[in-house]
Amino acid sequence: MRPMPMRRMSPFPSRDDAAAALIVRECGGDHDFPSDAGLTPTGTETDPTGETVNVRRNPCLRCGTVEVTRWRPPEPSAEAQTFIAVGTLEPPDPGDVPGVAERALRLTDQEYAAYLAECGYSGGVPADFAPDRRATATPQRLDLRVQVRAWQFALMGRHRSLGEIVPVPPYAESADLMDAVPDAVLFWAPVEDGDLHLPVQISTADPGPDPSHDRYAEISCRFATGHVALRQLGGPALDLPPLPAGHGDYRLRFHTGASGCLLQIWHQPRTRSLTTEVS
Repeated sequence: MRPMPMRRMSPFPSRDDAAAALIVRECGGDHDFPSDAGLTPTGTETDPTGETVNVRRNPCLRCGTVEVTRWRPPEPSAEAQTFIAVGTLEPPDPGDVPGVAERALRLTDQEYAAYLAECGYSGGVPADFAPDRRATATPQRLDLRVQVRAWQFALMGRHRSLGEIVPVPPYAESADLMDAVPDAVLFWAPVEDGDLHLPVQISTADPGPDPSHDRYAEISCRFATGHVALRQLGGPALDLPPLPAGHGDYRLRFHTGASGCLLQIWHQPRTRSLTTEVS
């Protein structure tokens, strides 16, 4: 039987979500977009007809709201260089909102409760969610061994099914060594089948890449309750300690190389994925 895909639901709002929303709200419609952006493209996209479209993304300096301009580049042989540019506004990822981490730490319980109520969650944070321990949590290091099958193992919400990430859904975000959907990350290990030594670091802030490894990738993932487990394909789940900021967005950095593997997990508002070689 083919595994059922993960149902894509609106996640329970985190304190980072509330802080980002307040910053955008306080900025209002008077955005501070850099005036010298012009129409120099920052990237390209493919439209539904298969044509290449230039894209210029220009974030507000105060709240991160993105002014997006799209246009088709004129044909090089065209005598007239006239084209139509279409502009829209897009909300930023929480990690791209200036000052969101500091605002989240200053967020009062009353502000958070009010935001939850706006989003339809008047009952507050469910009692079975992991608590927010950012003020007291200390870094942890776990030395684990996971069974790898077909190069793969996963980190998932404790009660999730492997069918939600294996096979990888088409809407997953990828970072070369990892694929992620809400509440689940699939890792591509340097071992096809067998036992993998996997040190795991869990912290409230970025511990920094480990230079003893040759390569690493980073990806963001939202964990619905803050309770997670390493899932072995064909083996038992390995429960990890509750994540230090409770439910919400985390950043994962997976290292590989001659010195072995290393997984780092820390709280960070969502932002774009990254893959790099360590020099």
